[in-house]
Amino acid sequence: MKRRVVIAGVLVPILLSLAVGAALAGEFEREFTFATDDLKVVNMIGAIEVVEAAGDEFQIKVTVRGDDASEDILEFIDFNDDGDVFAIKFPIKKHKKYVYPEMGSGSSTTMTFNNEGDHGNSWLKKVFSGLSGTRVKVRGKGNGKEVWADVVIAVPRGAELEVRHGVGAVEASSLKADLNLDTNSGRIDVRDLQGDLLADTGSGHVTATRIAGNVNVDTGSGHVEVTDCEGSEVRVDTGSGRVVAENLKCDHLDIDTGSGSVKARRVATESAHIDTGSGSVVLQLDQMGDGKYDIDTGSGSIELIMPDNASARISADTGSGSVNNDYAGSEVVRKERREMELIVGDGESRVRLDAGSGSITVARN
Repeated sequence: MKRRVVIAGVLVPILLSLAVGAALAGEFEREFTFATDDLKVVNMIGAIEVVEAAGDEFQIKVTVRGDDASEDILEFIDFNDDGDVFAIKFPIKKHKKYVYPEMGSGSSTTMTFNNEGDHGNSWLKKVFSGLSGTRVKVRGKGNGKEVWADVVIAVPRGAELEVRHGVGAVEASSLKADLNLDTNSGRIDVRDLQGDLLADTGSGHVTATRIAGNVNVDTGSGHVEVTDCEGSEVRVDTGSGRVVAENLKCDHLDIDTGSGSVKARRVATESAHIDTGSGSVVLQLDQMGDGKYDIDTGSGSIELIMPDNASARISADTGSGSVNNDYAGSEVVRKERREMELIVGDGESRVRLDAGSGSITVARN
């Protein structure tokens, strides 16, 4: 595929460095165009907005802001590495402290860059070559270079975009494309996407709404909301934070949280796995298949709500708490104080409910 990079309508070479020499501080803009169907974008500080392109090329608008913004402080780099890569390179060899007021006066985060790249990506290695072990601190207020780059990325239909970001919010809406959004610290908000979504943040909330494709959300710390999604898989993994999932249709649902409650309602899925170290779980199924449904919580109650036409063999076990059967018409095979086995319908699917500490309830829609 033909490939070109344009700044304000002028063809430029692979390495784009801003003019040498001191420049007046202040906000400035740059625009770039990539004729490709696979683009990777790297930024360190700022807000990123992803929208649909009017044509068949990627269009990028970078607005550099801050009291220390000047046309000689950043580099814009592009190269090809099994797909085009565009990077906004901050001077982290020289400056390791930055100020980003959008974080708020009491907030800060630290990132470590290395020349091996992240997840073994060779293109990240090229961007951060020679910066092994470099630690960068970003705070909302205090000492450091006050400069950041807000980026708007227009994505053509059917393309693939991967974003690797340091600090700042990432938003995407009204797209027909596959997205891989990865940020060290900041929220991710994706709406009205026709395509697969991978959203990963070290710290920050994630919202995915009206997604027609596979959904994979991973956050170290932060709440997750996934609503009105349809695809083969919906996967959510958070180290700490509650998970809310509503109106999902998928072949498999997988939710894992180290600490936080899970509420999944109006779900149609062939199989499900929900695991939380600490927190209550509610799973309301509008439609069940004949697969496996496994719910496990170390500490917290479990409530499983099944449709009228459910067909399942259910095993429930709690270390401390009661087990309750509120599904009318089910057959109780065995019932003890903290254990229960029952059959609903023909018993086609297999359901396991396990609570280390907390009550378990099986009910009907």
